[in-house]
Amino acid sequence: MKLFLPVVVSALASNFLAPSTYASSSLASTITCMNADGVPATVVQTRSGKQVPIIYWKSQTFSSSGWTPERRCQEVSARFQSYHSSGTLEYITTGRMNGLPVICVAKTDGGACAGLLYTLKPGQNATATLKKLFDVRTKPGAAPLEETTARMYLSVDSIIRNKSGAAATTSPIAPTPSSSAPLPLF
Repeated sequence: MKLFLPVVVSALASNFLAPSTYASSSLASTITCMNADGVPATVVQTRSGKQVPIIYWKSQTFSSSGWTPERRCQEVSARFQSYHSSGTLEYITTGRMNGLPVICVAKTDGGACAGLLYTLKPGQNATATLKKLFDVRTKPGAAPLEETTARMYLSVDSIIRNKSGAAATTSPIAPTPSSSAPLPLF
């Protein structure tokens, strides 16, 4: 019995003293869908309390099928928050799931998709969509780009840092019912 107790104490101490295995965006506190300057937006509340819109949901393309900008904002923002809470929100990248192009989260630069943010239409260029979604290389100060041979990786903290200079007036958006079936959102 004497041998068992030090092992248990040692295991417990290493869990509390070791760095967290849930490494997620160090700048984000919460991620929600809000109205930013009159547009539904995925908004990061930083640990310092600043609200930073990272995605503006403007396209009406899918509104006729029930995926309004507000609904897409709420669904994707909830996924962002879920991945942040679970420690998997470090990078945003592209991939394929169920034969369809997707925008997803990855734990490491160059890593595999660790969670689905949203599915794209068949044949849609995921890299071009990711660039458009985060305004990559379209204006000075856009989020730094990490590109490997076929996939782009955007650091979530870099996106937050680069977009934190943009001032926006934010307000809550009322939730809308969501569907359980993952459909293309963009």
